[in-house]
Amino acid sequence: MANHYDKIFKENMEAIYMAFSKRFINPDYNTAEELSTDIQRTKEKKTDFLRKMIYPNNADNFILHAEVQSKDDHEMIFRMLEYHAALLRKYKMRVVQLVFYFGSGKSKMKNTYQDGKNYFSFDLICIQDFSYRTFLETDKPEELILAILADFEDLSEMEIADLIFERAKVITNETFGMEKFVNQIEVISKLRNLDGFIQQYIENYMALELKIEDTFTYKKGKKEGKLEGKLEGKLEGEIVGENRKRDKMILAMLKKKKYSVAEIAEIAEVSVDYVKELAEQLK
Repeated sequence: MANHYDKIFKENMEAIYMAFSKRFINPDYNTAEELSTDIQRTKEKKTDFLRKMIYPNNADNFILHAEVQSKDDHEMIFRMLEYHAALLRKYKMRVVQLVFYFGSGKSKMKNTYQDGKNYFSFDLICIQDFSYRTFLETDKPEELILAILADFEDLSEMEIADLIFERAKVITNETFGMEKFVNQIEVISKLRNLDGFIQQYIENYMALELKIEDTFTYKKGKKEGKLEGKLEGKLEGEIVGENRKRDKMILAMLKKKKYSVAEIAEIAEVSVDYVKELAEQLK
């Protein structure tokens, strides 16, 4: 599963960097030149993210290096020091280093080292130090996903999910569509033990807007010979029929509490008694 986290965070690194850049570096650069993530140590090693930041005054240029961690690595301080030395030797300019920690709570990794006159540090950025509001304001789906890992403040999981998915409906696009958004948030929500809740939320509220067979949970379940998602019982891998879609719509409308039973019955083209039966199941 860690490989799934890494793939998502590295794929979205450009947007994640943009979300934090104004807080940690001078944002008034002209361009950001993509560099090879391979650097030579005793053996070749790949960095997660590497850019040359180019400013109007060349004296301000620097190398931006970022790494992603979903769990603590107590060797990180030494890894970053090795990276720093290799990058400084290769590019011969200032190196700014960030480590993004997307695990739960505070990271216990050391980010400073001092030995006599020798001193080294990097910026350690813990996602839960940031309010969910930080990521709701974005126009980039890659950043919005991070809201599920941020500080929920006083909101419930349901309230956070409502805010995230309502915003996703607005900002997802042809390049980063809703199916991709759902697949990614299903995976990374596991870092806060919210994957079960998110899967159920998607099935209850998003089923009519998604092809269920395109979601990460379905594909994983199909590969293993089972489907682990639930909606008032287990979906077992078959294509959801029209009646099931109708019932999902009715359940979603009941949970939203925006419509009366009579209105729901009229929209779904069923009897009032049928809607009442589903309402009893929810209780």
